[in-house]
Amino acid sequence: RISLTMTFVQIPGSNTDDALKDCKGWLFILPAVSIGNVGQIAIDLLISTAKLKKVGYWYSPYTVSTACNDPLATKQSRVKGRISLSVEVFYCSKRKIVMLQRRAPILKGGAKMFVRNILEWVKAKEFSNVILASSSGAHLTEDSQTKKFWATCTNVEEKILRALQEMKIPIKSPKSQSQGPSKDTQASSNSREFPSPKELLRYGTGTTRDLIQSCHDLSIPMLALLAQVNEGDNTIDGQHMALILSNVIQLIGEKKDPLLTKPIKFRMPFAYKHVYGPEPDRNIYT
Repeated sequence: RISLTMTFVQIPGSNTDDALKDCKGWLFILPAVSIGNVGQIAIDLLISTAKLKKVGYWYSPYTVSTACNDPLATKQSRVKGRISLSVEVFYCSKRKIVMLQRRAPILKGGAKMFVRNILEWVKAKEFSNVILASSSGAHLTEDSQTKKFWATCTNVEEKILRALQEMKIPIKSPKSQSQGPSKDTQASSNSREFPSPKELLRYGTGTTRDLIQSCHDLSIPMLALLAQVNEGDNTIDGQHMALILSNVIQLIGEKKDPLLTKPIKFRMPFAYKHVYGPEPDRNIYT
């Protein structure tokens, strides 16, 4: 049985020593390792495009140990031998945002403790809201093409809900054992077209359900944004989710920056070219 404790390790340096000293009212964003890895792609794109600074990493006995070389470099010539680990933390003091990126799966039996440790840190730092980038299986609904994205939330601030409603993203209230049945914030006209969040979160969503439940138990305002996808190359879905998240950041942030307040061309990490292999030779189709 896993009994070790997670530890946040801050990178020493003049620019990061006091980076997270006062995070009261900041926004905390993280991905779930879920179907299609859409959340992780979106977080990578936001970190790369907004040029967020790495402030530290989590030593976690609950995740598979991972080390890789500069995964956010946008060109091969810009790879500088910067080692990245399983769970890293980035920040931007101007936008009052902290992002966690996870590049490894959680070990069997460690999901609840991983989530609990992260959220206890979030609670202690007094972040205003948590936003989770995740995904669910497209096969669970009949309208996954017309309603690609949906959201569910617990105790989330009204301004975040308004941001999603302006983008016409359906918002569903989660049904958990502690909360009991609840009404949809924005219900579909036909329940057959859009199953309950409890059903949608059952398959392929990683730690999403544990995060929603734990945020409710700890009274942490939390929004989960999910894309309905299938396994495969979901880079485009990740770009769409990054754009939605950037729009939410624009609408709820105290300070605006053109980099995240308008549709932009995201800075794609160079490493993504190796994820799905080279493009097929188009001559085979002629």
